[in-house]
Amino acid sequence: MEKQAKGLFERGVYCLNLSKIPEAVRQDAGYESAIMLKEIFDRIELPPLRLIPDAKAIEEEQEQKKIPKLDSWRVPNTNIVITRVEDGPRKGQYLFTPLTVDHLNEFYKKVKDLPYKTDAFITHDFLEFYNSTPGRLLPPKWSQWLPGWLTERFFNQSLWQWCALAVWSCLALGFMKLIYRWLRPWAAMLSSTKGYWRRGFFFLVIAGTSVITNYALAEQVNLTGSILRVIVIMLQAFFWLSLAIAVFYSGQLAGETIGVSPKIDPEGIRASYIRALFGVLGFIAMAAILIYGLSRVGLSLVPILTGVGIGGLAIALAARPTLGNIIGSFMIFLDKPFKVGQRVKIMGQNGTVESVGLRSTKIRLRTGHQTSIPNEKITAAEVENIGRRPHIRRVFNITITYDTPPEKINRAVEILREVQSLPAAPVTEPKDITGAMEDSSETTHHPNEAINQENFPPRVYFNEFNRDSLNILVIYWYHPAEKWNYLKHANWVNIQIMERFNAEGIDFALPTQTLHLAGDDKQPPTFGQRVVSEEEKS
Repeated sequence: MEKQAKGLFERGVYCLNLSKIPEAVRQDAGYESAIMLKEIFDRIELPPLRLIPDAKAIEEEQEQKKIPKLDSWRVPNTNIVITRVEDGPRKGQYLFTPLTVDHLNEFYKKVKDLPYKTDAFITHDFLEFYNSTPGRLLPPKWSQWLPGWLTERFFNQSLWQWCALAVWSCLALGFMKLIYRWLRPWAAMLSSTKGYWRRGFFFLVIAGTSVITNYALAEQVNLTGSILRVIVIMLQAFFWLSLAIAVFYSGQLAGETIGVSPKIDPEGIRASYIRALFGVLGFIAMAAILIYGLSRVGLSLVPILTGVGIGGLAIALAARPTLGNIIGSFMIFLDKPFKVGQRVKIMGQNGTVESVGLRSTKIRLRTGHQTSIPNEKITAAEVENIGRRPHIRRVFNITITYDTPPEKINRAVEILREVQSLPAAPVTEPKDITGAMEDSSETTHHPNEAINQENFPPRVYFNEFNRDSLNILVIYWYHPAEKWNYLKHANWVNIQIMERFNAEGIDFALPTQTLHLAGDDKQPPTFGQRVVSEEEKS
C-alpha cells in the first residue's frame, strides 16, 4: 500500500517544475505541492481530456502550421499553467510552471471552501490529513494513540508537531553541548595532531546530528509548509558548513601527522611545505563542499563568483608581499642555504635558526631574543652559514718585548709550536672502575688532535715589528667546529703558553711607551739623537 502511494506521489511530483525550489527541500515541497494541486482539481471543473492538447496534437498542429508554436496551456478560469521547459535536464517536457507551483497555496486558499466534486476518485481533506499526521505518506500505528487535543493546529502545524520540534531541538543541542564539554580541552593543544582530531570530530558530530534531526523532523514528525523549509534549510546549512570545516581540519591533521614524522624535521622548511600543501588541499576541499552545499540550500553562486572575479585583482595586489614571502620560502627550500638548528648571520642578525615558515624565518639571537626575517628579504641577502663551517679558525698574536734576544725569540716560536703539536707516543691514563684504580688502562685522545688535521697543521711565525713589541703570529684550525670544545681547548693552549713562557723567562709585551733619559747606562749617550755628518757640518 505504501509503495503504491509513493508511486502515485512520484508521478504527481514529476509533473511539477521544481527548478526554482532549493534542492534541499525539493522533495518535501514537491509532495506537498502535488497534494495541494490535487485538492484544487478535486474542487474545480476541468475540461474534458479530449480538449486538452497532448503531444500528438501539438505535433499535428505544428505540421499544419495552424499556430507557430504551442508551448503552454492554461487550465480554464485559473492561473494554473503548463509550459514547455526550454532549458535544463528536462528540456522539451511540459510541466506546471515554477510560478504556478509557487502560488499553489494561494490558489488552494481560494477554493478550499468549495465543495468537492462527486467523482469516485476524490479523497476528502487529504491535505489536512497529510499535514497533521506523522510519517511521510502513511502514518505509523502509534499516531492513533494521540489524543484529539494534540491534533489541534496552530500556524499550520499540529500541537504535537510543535512539541516534537521543541523536544528534538533540545535533544540535539544538549547532545552537541555534551560532546563539546568532553572535547573542550583544546587551548593547550591548538597546533597538535590531537587538537586537530578533536576539532574535526566535533564538527562531524554536528554534521551527523543535523542529518538525524532533519530526517526526524521531515520524515517522522512531518513538518510542512514554510516551517519545514526554514528548518530544513538551516539544518542543511549546518550540515554542509560542519562537514566543510571537518574536512579542512582533516587536511590539517594529515599535514601535521606527516610533519612530525621522525624522518622530517618538524621545524624545517620541508615540514612547513607539507603542512602548507595539506592545508591548501583541505581549504580547496572545504571551498568545494561549501559551494555545493550553498547550491543545495538555494543560494545563488553567481554573485559570489562575480565578487571573486572583481575582487581577485585587489586581493592579488594586497597579497603580493605574502606571495613574495611564499615564493621566497620555496627558494629557500630548493637552495637550502641553511636548515633548522644551524647558526647563521643574515642582515646583521647572528643566531640559530629555530624554524623556517612560509612567511618568515625565525632566528634565536645570541642575546636570547627571537627575530623574524621575511623570506623574501632572505633570498636577496647574503647568508653566512656559520653552522656549516668545517672548523673554527683561530688567529692570535703573541707579543714579546723589544729587548728579547734572538735566541729567546726562536725559543718562543719553538714553545708555541710544541704547545700545539702532538706527543710522539699515545697518552695512556689509568681507568677508574667503581672508584678503585685497577691495572687496566685506556688510551685517551690528546687535545691537539683537534688542531692537527691533514692539510691543516698549526702555523707559527715571527712576522712583525710592532711599534712597542715583537709580534709572533699563531694560526690553527679546530676540528670539528664545536664552539664549547673549541673554547676549552683555547683555554688549555693559553695556560700552556703562559706557564712555559714564564719558565723560560720570556716576557710578554704590554702596549706601553718607554722613556730613556740621558745618562742611562743601558743606552749610548747619542741614543735618540740625530747624527750629523761632516759634510753637513761644513
